[in-house]
Amino acid sequence: MSTILDVARLAGVSTATVSRVINSPESVREQTREKVLLAMAKCNYKYNALARGFVTKKSNTIGLIIPTINNSVFAESTLGVQEYADQKNIKVVLGNSYYKYSQEENLVKVLRESQVDGLIITTTDLKGEILKSLVDENFPLVLLFSTVKGGPISAVGIDNYRGGYLATEHLISLGHKRICMVAGNFSMTDRSFHRWHGYKKCLRDNGIPYDKELLVQTDYSLLGGRDSIKKLLSLASPPTAVFCSNDYIAFGAIKGAREMGLSLPKDLSIVGFDDMQTASYMVPALTTIRQPAKEMGQRAAKLLLQMIEKKSKPVQDMMESTLIVRESTATVPGANDSCD
Repeated sequence: MSTILDVARLAGVSTATVSRVINSPESVREQTREKVLLAMAKCNYKYNALARGFVTKKSNTIGLIIPTINNSVFAESTLGVQEYADQKNIKVVLGNSYYKYSQEENLVKVLRESQVDGLIITTTDLKGEILKSLVDENFPLVLLFSTVKGGPISAVGIDNYRGGYLATEHLISLGHKRICMVAGNFSMTDRSFHRWHGYKKCLRDNGIPYDKELLVQTDYSLLGGRDSIKKLLSLASPPTAVFCSNDYIAFGAIKGAREMGLSLPKDLSIVGFDDMQTASYMVPALTTIRQPAKEMGQRAAKLLLQMIEKKSKPVQDMMESTLIVRESTATVPGANDSCD
């Protein structure tokens, strides 16, 4: 097996120059770099990143834990992390927790054993022991899609409370008073919990009593959205509008409402949360709260790499969310005869 010394001899350079070509090629003149790369090819030299890690105590690898790649909002944030990491020649190892804290805990253990330099986590439990242990060890960590606004952990997210308020405020502006919420289980994520608080506060600010009968918690699935809206529409006094705590649930709610014979948005207005790429292609196109998932992933990766290089103290970056009005919401029936 060829060594770095063999490459240096063939290229007529020092081993330090070969090392620079491998680790920071931009610092080596193009002519010299090409000689070294040609020598590496002739020697069939395989760079041993793990061996380098023993010397530098870095693997140039980070771990990324998300709830599920099936939801495109997490796929977009993953793309953001990957794109930024690629620019810095950092590898990303991805794991799905499936909204299970035990799986998240196991993934952290596996990734730590794999010698990752830091972790980006969309956690299911902010108060979990695994996060506490990472903080206690001063291990580089960034929470993604997080509501954390202070403390010892860096975080990137949006104001979920404000997002829930915006969604509800939009429905109230259309004349709706009987507004229900289909929320992801609060035990799975505090993000849904904060969106619910925004929903409740907006109702209260507009003189609409909160009715606990109009809240259904479900899992983050199409089936959960479909079954939940059917339950709500079967009430003696059914809602005229629904706020769903993510777009995936909203897609299921659209199907469930249609199966109940409703016309959308004539009989029921629906607001989602996330602005998944498919939201604008639904029929009707989904009104939703947009969060900049890809940019959030990029920002999380940047923060983590700064922490790894000891160039950043904990930072909490709350990015902007926006109401995107499309076709799935309309004036409450009877309030405007011109609505169809």
